[in-house]
Amino acid sequence: MADLAGDDAGTSKMGEWRRGWPIVLASLVGIALCLSPLPYWALIIIGPELAREFGWSREVITAGFLFMTSGVLIGAPVAGQLVDRYGARKVLLPSIVALGLGTMAFSQMTNDPRVFYLIFFITAVLGSATLPITWTKAIVNNFDRYRGLALGIALTGTGLYGFIASPTIQAMINAFGWRWAYVGVGALPLILSLPLAIILFRDEKEDRQLADVDTSMERSLMSWIWVPILIAIALCAVVITVLSTPNGAQKAIALMAAFFLAYVGYVYMKSKQQDVNPMPGLTVKEIYADYRFWVILFCFMLLGAVVSGIIANSKFILLDKGYTANQSASLLIGAGVIGLSTMVGRLVGGYLVDRIWAPLIGFVFLSVPAVGCWILMGNHPVALNVVALILVGLAAGVEFDLMAYFVSRYFGMKSYGRIYGLIYAAFGLGSGTSPIIFNLIRGDSPDYSGVLMLASFGFLIGGALLLTLGKYRDFGLDPHAH
Repeated sequence: MADLAGDDAGTSKMGEWRRGWPIVLASLVGIALCLSPLPYWALIIIGPELAREFGWSREVITAGFLFMTSGVLIGAPVAGQLVDRYGARKVLLPSIVALGLGTMAFSQMTNDPRVFYLIFFITAVLGSATLPITWTKAIVNNFDRYRGLALGIALTGTGLYGFIASPTIQAMINAFGWRWAYVGVGALPLILSLPLAIILFRDEKEDRQLADVDTSMERSLMSWIWVPILIAIALCAVVITVLSTPNGAQKAIALMAAFFLAYVGYVYMKSKQQDVNPMPGLTVKEIYADYRFWVILFCFMLLGAVVSGIIANSKFILLDKGYTANQSASLLIGAGVIGLSTMVGRLVGGYLVDRIWAPLIGFVFLSVPAVGCWILMGNHPVALNVVALILVGLAAGVEFDLMAYFVSRYFGMKSYGRIYGLIYAAFGLGSGTSPIIFNLIRGDSPDYSGVLMLASFGFLIGGALLLTLGKYRDFGLDPHAH
């Protein structure tokens, strides 16, 4: 405990940044090229190309996100468990390689959508350790007073990638075709984030803490992982089969929701075998009895759904408004605007949560996008549409900041990986199913107005519920905790 609280340099701004800047830099690039934005933005831009070449409908294309979600539902909690036991670095490095190769594999797709879905599922399972679960654990472990700002800087990565991805991927498509565009996207984590992670991403504090873990419990600690992996593989096969039946997408979404609920129960049943980490904080069993866990889990599932549903369909939304393909992907008036505003949301949100009660920041940033929904519902000038996209991007910007911040401030570090993994799985369930849900609700309508009205209520409800979280817990680490 002395190691956690006694480092005088660590309680100062310069001390924290002197020790932690390599982790933040590696995390910035790694999060920019992690599972969350990499195949996600690629499909947003390449999706219309798949429709032209294979004759796939929007529902078939956005169903790819269902299989990304299936992979995340199992991969994120398992990655969290592995990170808590072995440390972030050991789990992260092979996952970066898997993500890069998996994304390249999309270039080999045929006109059979089952190939498309299978690649998405395998890439998501093996690439889940590249999600912010791993990167943010090292940051919150090495930053206390300026934790929000450090998280904000690192998590700008997704916004940075979103900003440059739209026009860059579109340019690659125009020059080389969509298959080579997938190869180029997949190469990015291998040539950028992997070397930086090898050189800079080292958490010496975590290494010392994990050295004290009782290794005699390792077999029982890790044996639970194989059961959900096998079930998830079966789930993928069932979802592929179900999608070909009448109302298949609805049935597949229901199956995934049922799997998630069963998985949450399974983690609770195994919680006694998992709480061996010596770091301060609540155990998995304790957080299940805390209403804050359930509020945070539900809010991020709901908010993830409305944000992702809009972003994933942003190019389609703009095309329906008469934009050209290049305009809908541009930096100034198209989907690229979302990436830019996401970066701003990351930095501003991260700065503010170190100074203002974080749930209040969440309420403001995550409820205001309802206005953006109302704008996108109408026939407005391009400038107003840009404002709407900016508001959605700001919400996307603070989501990951708040997720990591809430877990560390309300539940501590003892079970950080597992708690974050469960909440991220809920977020993944919402964000992964909403793209196709948006299109199912849209149906034969000429635009997304009806869906956007529902999304506006989602923003308002999710943002308001965050105000019920109350004051932070004090685990003896943060003299500035509210």
